[in-house]
Amino acid sequence: MYHRLRSLHRWVGLVCALFLLIISGTGLFLALKSRFDWIRPPTQTGSEVGSLAEIVPVSRVVEAAFGAGYPELRSRDDIDRVEYHASKNVFKVHSKKGYREVQVCGGTGRVLATGQRNDQLLENIHDLRFFHPVLRETLLPVVAVGLFGLSCSGVVIALVPIVRRARFRRQKAGR
Repeated sequence: MYHRLRSLHRWVGLVCALFLLIISGTGLFLALKSRFDWIRPPTQTGSEVGSLAEIVPVSRVVEAAFGAGYPELRSRDDIDRVEYHASKNVFKVHSKKGYREVQVCGGTGRVLATGQRNDQLLENIHDLRFFHPVLRETLLPVVAVGLFGLSCSGVVIALVPIVRRARFRRQKAGR
């Protein structure tokens, strides 16, 4: 039984290690995304506004983003999301494809910056959505169960020799 457990532990560990490499590598970059501009473009600062009424409407923001010239952002269907950062008075328009970002001033409606959102790419690789959307909901839970099983079997594999040695010492002392 113990040898079968070790063999199972080895093979499940080998398969799960592939996913752990992907998850830990992308997780490292995601943890550091605010430190590197190539991962996520820095948020620009828009012009000051006195009240909420002075903030440009979303329709104008989206039109400015379409005017940035990205083929990935040409219609409403191309938009993944529009974020508003109140502290900097900036809208960020994200494309569904191509991981593009257009930052638009909340006061003037002008494009402040454009860039590549590599953090979105890394996140999609991190949760396996990059390879196929279904993998996130099917394979990732299997990997989680495998890692839980590895943890349990690893504890057993580590403790069995300790318990055996202790039994052996007790038997030897009892003689």
